[in-house]
Amino acid sequence: MGLVGDTYTLLLREMLIFKKNFKVSVARSLMFPLIFILLLGSFGSALKNVPVAVVNHDYGLTALNFINALQLGNSLRVVQETTQQQAMDLLSRGTVAAVIVIPNGFSKSLADSNIYVYLDNSQPQAAAVVSSQVKLSAATVGTTAALDGLPSADPTTPSVITNYAYGASSNYLSFVVGGLLVMVASFGAVFTSGFTLLSDRQMGNLKAFLTTPINEFSILLSKILYGTFQSIFSAYIGLAIGLMYGASIAAGIVGFFELIWIIFLVGLGFSALAIALATRTTQLQTYALMAQTVTMPLAFLGGAFVPVSLLPNFLLPFVAVNPLTYAVNAVRDIMIKGYLPMYTLISTSAILLVFTSVMVGLAFILFKDTSKQI
Repeated sequence: MGLVGDTYTLLLREMLIFKKNFKVSVARSLMFPLIFILLLGSFGSALKNVPVAVVNHDYGLTALNFINALQLGNSLRVVQETTQQQAMDLLSRGTVAAVIVIPNGFSKSLADSNIYVYLDNSQPQAAAVVSSQVKLSAATVGTTAALDGLPSADPTTPSVITNYAYGASSNYLSFVVGGLLVMVASFGAVFTSGFTLLSDRQMGNLKAFLTTPINEFSILLSKILYGTFQSIFSAYIGLAIGLMYGASIAAGIVGFFELIWIIFLVGLGFSALAIALATRTTQLQTYALMAQTVTMPLAFLGGAFVPVSLLPNFLLPFVAVNPLTYAVNAVRDIMIKGYLPMYTLISTSAILLVFTSVMVGLAFILFKDTSKQI
């Protein structure tokens, strides 16, 4: 029948199996996101070493005391920048959680010497730590903390004026759900594709397929597409639970379709990764261990649980080459910041497509090698 016809026939077989086990699939897709949303959605322990960029145009004693106070208790980690533009670039990339600008003349308490804090509230837990520490630090040097861009009522007293650069109306649950969607998609793909291949191998179905004129790549492709379907299915059950629990998609209907695309690419890449892993073992237990060993660190390093800006520096090279990092950032921009810049969508898509291509190629090479031994 050819590649397309063979793939369609085999994929239809997988979907019939899914239909037969529909209740089990739904229950499995419900439990994982529900447990994580309930546990992480109310997670509230204080973070440490939250990175903030400080632009100090005033090197007087009061300004230095304010910066020193920011670092008390290790709640914040101060990164000093020369210009406000450099600091705002760090904020836009998510490298820091806030930008604090201390103007020239602050130490003299001039009327125009208000401190400005540009806060990224798309990471609400980190933003709460920054706000609290800034208020405490302001009090130690005799300034007042203002909100929403309103200066102090006393023109002779400098104020700390907070402006929300991103995610002013976001909540921590939206942050959790954004990472959870990518994690569920990758986990669903890995555990679906790999297990179906191993099940067919153990029951002898794979050997029967290989003795027929069916295109070998069709067998591989049908498993990958089925894993992708299962990952999308699981992710959007998780999204539905998150929305009912209080999360939101700030980018609206456009953001919803962008989410579908990102999750599709994650599912496609990790389904191919699953096939590559499954070809190297014949035991379900061994495969499950291999899958967990690969996917859990990738989810953690991708920022699914905590912002990558809070990870130790020695892990940052692994963060940079992790495809889930870019997927998680894109999904959170959609859910929390309310927009996904076109260049970010294109670059994220390109990274995930390259990852998918490499994994599909690797899976096919390993599958052909394994099929000779069946």
